[in-house]
Amino acid sequence: MGLKVREMTPEDLEEVYRINRSSFTTDAWSREALEREFRLPHSHRFVVEREGKVIGYTFVWLIKEEAFIMTFAVAPEWRGKGVGRWFLKRVINFLKGKAKIVSLDVRKSNIPAIRLYRSMGFKVVKERPGFYSDGENALVMELKLCDASP
Repeated sequence: MGLKVREMTPEDLEEVYRINRSSFTTDAWSREALEREFRLPHSHRFVVEREGKVIGYTFVWLIKEEAFIMTFAVAPEWRGKGVGRWFLKRVINFLKGKAKIVSLDVRKSNIPAIRLYRSMGFKVVKERPGFYSDGENALVMELKLCDASP
């Protein structure tokens, strides 16, 4: 596939913002929110690129031994090609030894994302009613890293 994961730089923000806006119709992160992540000591930022072009990104908060995937997206034209799974595996491998548990919120209607997370060992642990600005519920999914084998 010719993919590479690396730390995000401020120079990546324009492309990250584009992917963010095309991935999330509501509750997309503002440009300011994306920039703020670079000032947070617990925020880890990664991009996945192909041939030097950013095609996906994630922000992960790591606080003590808990990791929270704040946002995870692959450019629409790269979905369904294994990029998300490949990228998520590398993010999980980065977190091993640093966190005991990884959690995330996902729209209840986002079946492709839920399938991806389940295939990586995430389990639904609860539902947050009306979590998103349009009133949709979120599923909270968790992966225990001591049990994980992505």
